[in-house]
Amino acid sequence: MADVLGIETGDEEVIYVMQRAAGGGTLLGGSYQKGNWESQLDPNLAIRIMKRAIEVCPSLTKGKGIEALDIVRQGVGLRPVRTLGARLEKERMNGYWIVHNYGHGGWGYQASYGCAMHTLKLVEEALATRARL
Repeated sequence: MADVLGIETGDEEVIYVMQRAAGGGTLLGGSYQKGNWESQLDPNLAIRIMKRAIEVCPSLTKGKGIEALDIVRQGVGLRPVRTLGARLEKERMNGYWIVHNYGHGGWGYQASYGCAMHTLKLVEEALATRARL
């Protein structure tokens, strides 16, 4: 499991620094721009992310600035988010149970284990209801 080294929130930008397990590198991100579906890298945003990551975790470059980062790859990930927050519930529709688990936005990775555990509980509840019918 990855370690989250730091999280900071802002109006349209957030910062996360996640170290992957077993020497898999470190991920830096991100943004929280509602309605922005641009799939191409924004170089200015990338620089802001790197600068904020170093502010939160100066050990990334040992005080040498973003030039000391060893960048393997830059990418853009679209993370759909619901205005009312993630939907994590079960619902009966047309005689079938549906378990919803979506809309986590950029926090899907960090919330995945807890949401998966809750989803399992909802599925078990739905199956138990079905067994009693």
